[in-house]
Amino acid sequence: MTTATYPEKAISYLYEVGMHGGIRRAADALGINPSVVSRQLSLLERSLQLPLLERRGRNVVLTEAGKLLADDYAQTSQRRKLLERQLRDMRHMRGGSVTLRVGQGIVEEVVNNVLKEFSVAWPGVFVDISSGDMQSTVDLIMRGEVDMAVGFGTAGPPGLKSHSFRRGPICAIVRPDHPIAGYSKISIAELTQHRLITMSENFGLQRYLSAIFKSEGQVLAPAYCCNLFSSALSLCQAGLGIAFMTEQAIPQVLRQQELRAIPLDHRIARESQSHLLRSADHRFTPAASYLWQLLCNFFYESEAKESASPGERR
Repeated sequence: MTTATYPEKAISYLYEVGMHGGIRRAADALGINPSVVSRQLSLLERSLQLPLLERRGRNVVLTEAGKLLADDYAQTSQRRKLLERQLRDMRHMRGGSVTLRVGQGIVEEVVNNVLKEFSVAWPGVFVDISSGDMQSTVDLIMRGEVDMAVGFGTAGPPGLKSHSFRRGPICAIVRPDHPIAGYSKISIAELTQHRLITMSENFGLQRYLSAIFKSEGQVLAPAYCCNLFSSALSLCQAGLGIAFMTEQAIPQVLRQQELRAIPLDHRIARESQSHLLRSADHRFTPAASYLWQLLCNFFYESEAKESASPGERR
């Protein structure tokens, strides 16, 4: 087998296994059956006549040969993505492009307070916006598929350049006729007496909730688990349980008094943070640099308002 005939799909699976530390976790990230990944990697090992994986405890790691293949795949993929971006810029003829990943609970704020100003200053730049959970966001930045991102989570991930901003408090979101709707705050112990709506564990919000319940010695046993904030809100609006978000994530719904936000009475909930993220070694275009600065300014200003006393807030 020559390098020109290497099976790229199998090598891409190998790369994902190395990134996620296991065949099953890699398959979950790829959205395919673990047996498909395992079969492709076995065929690749036989064709190369070299071991590519070895088990260490509960994790699977790459051998030296596996690391060489995965590193080459990562470098090749990055070069191709750069080429695709340059060709896309030529097709659009819009003066370049910026890729931005935004957490689901922050989209409205970023669009209204950042992208409007950016579009005035850089009307010719194509902006590719996507949304998703924190872990997927970090993976995309590490692969060079996203220029920058705004996420919500327990800590700024290692290996990335980040700015962190106070976002709390995390609130229990309920209908006006819910038994806790009139509370000024709610304890974790009392929450366990109600039907709860949570997000999947990849969401930064859910990692906060898990940490909060664990610190109180309480078991988080939700009635529903969602992978979309809109699904959690729909369940909440239907009176099927208590959802969890910050007030900033649903300003219009709260203004219209369709739902109520009750702060959780816990230090972690009050100190929750959002993170502005980028790769430490990725060079920005002038347009991307301007968007990054706008995002920094907006979240710094939002944090200052949140920290102000009630009388000083607008």
